[in-house]
Amino acid sequence: MKKTLFLLVASTLLGACASENTSSSDPIENLVSYLDSKGYDQTHKRIRYEGGAVLKTNIEYYGWFTTPEALKSKEYKDLPKDRLQLQLNEADIQDSCLRAFRWGCTFARQCHHKESHVLDKDTVLYALALDGMDGERIELEDTDNYYSVGYKAARAATLRVKGTKRYSEWQMQHIIREEKGREEPFNMRPLNDFIKRMMENVDSVKVYDTSYEVTKEDWRGNPSLVGESMIDEECTLSGKTTGRLYVVPEASADGVEQGLRLCVSNDYLGLNPNQQFFIVMSDHELVVGKSSPETFSINKTVKHQLLYAQKSCDGHFYILVLDETTGAFCIPRCWKHIIQIKDHKEYLLPGAHEPNKDGWLEID
Repeated sequence: MKKTLFLLVASTLLGACASENTSSSDPIENLVSYLDSKGYDQTHKRIRYEGGAVLKTNIEYYGWFTTPEALKSKEYKDLPKDRLQLQLNEADIQDSCLRAFRWGCTFARQCHHKESHVLDKDTVLYALALDGMDGERIELEDTDNYYSVGYKAARAATLRVKGTKRYSEWQMQHIIREEKGREEPFNMRPLNDFIKRMMENVDSVKVYDTSYEVTKEDWRGNPSLVGESMIDEECTLSGKTTGRLYVVPEASADGVEQGLRLCVSNDYLGLNPNQQFFIVMSDHELVVGKSSPETFSINKTVKHQLLYAQKSCDGHFYILVLDETTGAFCIPRCWKHIIQIKDHKEYLLPGAHEPNKDGWLEID
C-alpha cells in the first residue's frame, strides 16, 4: 500500500511566529502589504524568480474591471450586488496603486513617469528606483517599451495602467535583486528525485507520453492549440515538442502540490539561489526551468530542463516534464488535458471530454 508523503512538514515550516503588521514609511512596501491582504481573484499575484550571481525576485500583481462610471449605465442595472461590489473593490485597488506610486515618486531614488490621455484612452506609467546595489549604477532600461520599462537596481517598482471610460487594467511589479555569489548551472535532479518519490509513494498516478507537433497553419489559424511558444530561427513555425504528463488523483493532489512547492523553495531558493533557474509561482501554477533562453531551430534538437505544474478545476494535479524540441517550441493552452497535437488536431488524455459551458476540460 503506497502512502502519500508530501504533507510532512507544511505545518512545521508554515507555523513559524508571525511578525506584527506595522506600516512602514515606504509607500511601496505599504502597497505590497495592502495587495497581499486582498484575495488572488482581485490581484492575481504571481512571483517570478531568476537565479544566478544575482537573484532577481519579481512580484507581480494585476487586475482589470469595469469602471464605476460604466457601472452606472443601464447596461449594468441588473448586475448582482456582489458582482457590482467586486468591480468597485477592484477599482479601489487600482486607485490605491496610483496613490502609492504618486507618493513613491517623491520617495524614490529615481522616478520615471509618463501619462497619456487621448480621446477615450488613458495610459499611466511609473517606474521607481528605490534602493541601489553596492558598486552598481542605477539604470533605466527599455524606456521606449511600455511593457518592459524599469530600473536596474537593488529594489525597484513599476506600475502600468491602461483604460477607457468603460474598462481599465493595471499591473504592478515589485523587483528585488540580491547578490548570491558565483553563478552555477541549473540542476534538475531535485525535481527528478521528487517525481521518482511521488511515483513510488502515491497511489494511482497516471503517466502519459506527450507529443505536440505544430505548423504555421496552427499558429495562424488554430490559436487554441498554441499556448506557450517560441518560433524557430528559420521562422518555419513548425516543430515538435515531447515530454511526459503526470496526472495525480484528487485524493493526493493537495499533498503532492505542497510537496513540490516545498521542494522548489528548499532546493533552489533556499539552498541554490545562484543556479541559472527561473521559477514562476502563483496561486494555481508552478513553472521551473533553466533561465538561459534557448534558440530553437528546425535543424537541431534542444534538450529541455523544464517542468510545469497546475491544479485543475477537476481536482487533479498535473505535472508536465518536457524532454526535447525540434523546430519551433509550443505546448497547448490546455496542456493539462492534451497529450498529443498532430495534423492540426488535439488528442485528449483518456477520460477527458470536450469543454463544458464554462470552458473547462474535465476528467471523468
